[in-house]
Amino acid sequence: MAIAIMGIAMMIISNLVSLGTKAAGMTKWRSEAQILCNTKMAELSAGVLPLESVSTASISENPEWAYSVQVQSSDLTGLLLVQVSVAPVNMSIDKFEPFLLTRLLPDPDYEPEQAIVQ
Repeated sequence: MAIAIMGIAMMIISNLVSLGTKAAGMTKWRSEAQILCNTKMAELSAGVLPLESVSTASISENPEWAYSVQVQSSDLTGLLLVQVSVAPVNMSIDKFEPFLLTRLLPDPDYEPEQAIVQ
């Protein structure tokens, strides 16, 4: 009887360890996605990358990841709505959704003097 209880307890503990390991792996992937997404958004806002839409591009610093950019006009004059998404290239990771970051960035083509005159 004691051996049966110990066997069941060991089985439950091994399942909990497995779940914990899987959750830690997903957290690692999500953290890395967030850092890469913030980096790409910073590059866009600093002018290192042009403010234009990109379908899917590999991240040169980390080729396991790809990013895409959507640039749209916003309701606010002089600002663009920019959305960056980052996802692993190998989508074998269970239930991993791309990390999305959306911000309003200044439109580099906006000229306030012309907007006031009109």
